[in-house]
Amino acid sequence: MRKLFRLRPYQKKAVAAVVSRYREKRQRRMLLYLPTGAGKTVIATHIIKALRTTRAFGKVLFVAHRREIIDQTARTIRRHLPGLKVQIEQGKRTTRGESDILLASVQSLVRRKDNYDPRAYALIICDECHRALAPSWAEVIDYFHTRADRDTLLLGMTATPQRTDGKSALEIFGRTAFEISRPDLEDLGYLAPMRYFTIRGKLDLDRVRMSAGDFQVGALSRVMNTPANRALSLKAWMEQGGGKKTIAFCSGVDHASDLAADFSTLGFRAEMIDGKSKHRGEILKRFTNGDIQVLTNYGVLTEGFDDPGVECILMARPTTSPLVYTQCIGRGLRTAPGKDACIVIDIVDRSAHPLQYGATQMAGLPNKWRSRGSDPFRQARSVSGIKVTCPDAFLRLREATSMEAVQSILMSLPPEVVTAGLDGEPVLHYEAKEERCALETARKSARDILRQAGVAGARLRVDDTILRIAFRSPGTENERYAYLKWHLERVTGRTVRYEMPKRRGRPLGPRTLLLSMLPEGCRINNLDADEQGHTITASVAGLTPDEIQGVQDDFENESGMTLDLKGQMSLF
Repeated sequence: MRKLFRLRPYQKKAVAAVVSRYREKRQRRMLLYLPTGAGKTVIATHIIKALRTTRAFGKVLFVAHRREIIDQTARTIRRHLPGLKVQIEQGKRTTRGESDILLASVQSLVRRKDNYDPRAYALIICDECHRALAPSWAEVIDYFHTRADRDTLLLGMTATPQRTDGKSALEIFGRTAFEISRPDLEDLGYLAPMRYFTIRGKLDLDRVRMSAGDFQVGALSRVMNTPANRALSLKAWMEQGGGKKTIAFCSGVDHASDLAADFSTLGFRAEMIDGKSKHRGEILKRFTNGDIQVLTNYGVLTEGFDDPGVECILMARPTTSPLVYTQCIGRGLRTAPGKDACIVIDIVDRSAHPLQYGATQMAGLPNKWRSRGSDPFRQARSVSGIKVTCPDAFLRLREATSMEAVQSILMSLPPEVVTAGLDGEPVLHYEAKEERCALETARKSARDILRQAGVAGARLRVDDTILRIAFRSPGTENERYAYLKWHLERVTGRTVRYEMPKRRGRPLGPRTLLLSMLPEGCRINNLDADEQGHTITASVAGLTPDEIQGVQDDFENESGMTLDLKGQMSLF
């Protein structure tokens, strides 16, 4: 028998966990939770070899839902287990049940399952098993496992056990035999690190209905497939991923077709693919060989396609599903010679979206992580990777003693405070605009961040390269203000310098306090207080509505008084 792959240490643990649970603990339902790129096919091949030591063990059934997965798995098993007879039941390809290992599509098995004796199969492997809750999968599993010999092992493998509707593959496959997270594989050097850019564009997603836990396809495609939105994706790709082998995920078939045409018009070698493409295999082969530079797709390449040479993922579609998002990103995470990172370009600014992930997912920890009895050092290291825009929340997360506490903190924060992105990776905003961030834009963005951080009374001075902030309170030499600076610099695109105003011997009056909070060049035209001194009414020239709201909030936080601030048109 030909020598098998040389297993990585975590792959050895996965194989050993399945074999020991089957032989020693008598478990007959198991789940392997392995990120995309972890080598599920390699692990499955070694499990087959370890369990099928004699022909008396029985036959093996490998079930998948895509032809690409079936063909790839068949090639791997035939190459490394040449003594076993491998056959395929899929589409027009049929067998007579004479194989040692049967690889089949779930669609074909539903129609032809009666051609097979379920008692003949001792091992059933379900790839991408988060789909197993679907009626077709349930029918196949019921026939081949429930009706089979009681020693038949049902093994599920997936990178994303949670479905978009919240249901989990654990409902069918029982306990998790082994799992490892994407950040762990990155730390070990088995997955390429990500360089993440997000495009700040105006997407009218509020009018897109939800269906099965994600955006409704038709409505989403109509919103996304516009010349303006496609231009944003093209420009971002040319500046951040130009020249790199790229997979683009689109919101619909028309979107994928039009985006590929846009790439071709600009001189790039681009093709599109969808579930009905007649020459899908040929297109994928040309892409793998490097004849196609950009491959746009809808609903095809989220699963089952592996090309380590992919260096860029263009997320030209939004999704609210962590499952879909993880699968898309995973297409670019495999390592390859000369590949130092995978560039991810996302048309959605995920730091501005509501929290879509649980605390364990944001920290990159296993889904069933239990704080009690687990590794506290790993938990602390993982939690430190969760990024939030509020420094106080950042420190609260650092001090949390359990993932339950972390989840509680995250859920208590406003959506805009949480960087709901890639397992806690900090989001680097990419401005897909020709002009540089204007002074007023930088000032407004900084005010918004300071307001979220609960910092009142700060005075800003902004130029083309530097943002100077004068705080009313001393003590900026600490972790809280260091983290605040980190975020301000990324939002404004400027170097941030903290300055302290001169200390005063007595409390500031309302006029002086208000003046200290106004942007440079603004003046107070009139200011009045009510008889009790609880409400201040003032008018100031040259303020925008957003600036008025920001100054009112800062004034009220600092003084405890209500400020009714009215803007006036500036004549200068």
